Amino acid sequence: MSIARFAKSQLYDSGRMVVMFNAYVGENMIACAISMEALQDHFENNTRKPVETFIRHRHAIERVAETLIARQRFEADGSILIRTADC
Repeated sequence: MSIARFAKSQLYDSGRMVVMFNAYVGENMIACAISMEALQDHFENNTRKPVETFIRHRHAIERVAETLIARQRFEADGSILIRTADC
């Protein structure tokens, strides 16, 4: 399953403590997210600016998401969640 592209938008969800972004495989959108823990453990996250950390490390985070999609490691709702162990 190859990724056609990643959307260039992202959003911090403070309730879930994740930065959310989208991947597209063909015409199908896959909701993706990276946990604050993963950002802190692997991408030197400043907890006050998770979106800026995501943008700075976008390429590496998208590669992790792409790997998880290729392995079909989807959550129950069909999304991808990058946890600290995935990086």
